[in-house]
Amino acid sequence: MSEPDKVVAEGAPGAATPPPEPAHRAAPAPAAGWRGWIAWLALAVAIASAAWTGSRLGMLESEATRRLQASDQRVAQLEASLGHAQAQLRDAQNRTAVLESKVLETAGLQAQLEKLYRSLASDSTDVLLAEIESALALASQQLALGSNPQAALGALQEIESRLRRQDDPSLGAVRRALMRDIDRLKAYPAADIVSLALRLDGLLASIDQFPLVASVRMPSPQPADAPPAARGAAAANGAAPRGSGPVSEATSRATGAAAAGLSALRDELQQLFRVRRVDAPDAALVAPEQAYFLRQNLRLLLLNARLALLSRNDALFRSDVERAIGWLRSYYDSGNRGVAGATAQLNQLLGARIALEAPTLAESLAAVRAARAARDAGR
Repeated sequence: MSEPDKVVAEGAPGAATPPPEPAHRAAPAPAAGWRGWIAWLALAVAIASAAWTGSRLGMLESEATRRLQASDQRVAQLEASLGHAQAQLRDAQNRTAVLESKVLETAGLQAQLEKLYRSLASDSTDVLLAEIESALALASQQLALGSNPQAALGALQEIESRLRRQDDPSLGAVRRALMRDIDRLKAYPAADIVSLALRLDGLLASIDQFPLVASVRMPSPQPADAPPAARGAAAANGAAPRGSGPVSEATSRATGAAAAGLSALRDELQQLFRVRRVDAPDAALVAPEQAYFLRQNLRLLLLNARLALLSRNDALFRSDVERAIGWLRSYYDSGNRGVAGATAQLNQLLGARIALEAPTLAESLAAVRAARAARDAGR
């Protein structure tokens, strides 16, 4: 019990009155008063502290309320943002699902396209090999028939360029075989058939200008050569003396007239009779109306030689050229410049080689057929 309570209790009615203290105990009364003041001071401090604490708690409560309201607003904003984010997430999930379906569909289409591409590539390679085989067979036949090897070389180069554009590693053996055949064709010494045919065409065009042995005429006397009558007249005139009279002049005139008559008679006899050397008597006995057939026979021989040249038939070509040379020597005037030139050209044609052994394309054909067999076996 505190001191004030004690004091109140002491002053209450009905309480037992303690005996009076002795005089020597009256001294501590001031100390009890100070204690009361201290108690009241402590009470006041406690009340002030309680008031300050209450105000402080009110401030804290209002601050907490404000912060709680701000937190509620922020939570509401976050919930709205969360709802918007959830909506976007659902939209994104839907789009992702659509994209996944599209990706799956695209993957399926890509697989189909790859399968179709492989099928088309395989078919195109098979078609290419079939075309190459047919082209090589045709070029090989042309070479076997003696045709122009340059055409076969061009065909092989075109095939090689197609294989290079195809860029298929499985066709490497075919390309190597083609390159070897191309090198062999480039080294092949082909005859210039076109120039030989043109030379034969020139000879065919000039046949009508070649003179026959049966129609050859004697050459006319040169202007520088004086006729014998004129030489005799000049000699007679020169031999006659200047001092002779009319008798000598009449004699010289008679002598000149006689010489002129003899010269005219000799010219007529020369037109009737000809004396010359003929190695083939039957050529000189050809009638004039048979000259056409002689020229046509020579033309046929040259045409046959041209056909044999274009067909690379060396034996027939040489036989026709030799017959044409013999025909020129037998029935045509060998002293004529055109006949001599034609004979020289035909002799040059005899020295030309038109039937060289052309290379074969067996290696390229074998490589193509092996590639086709390997593709057929791999299926």
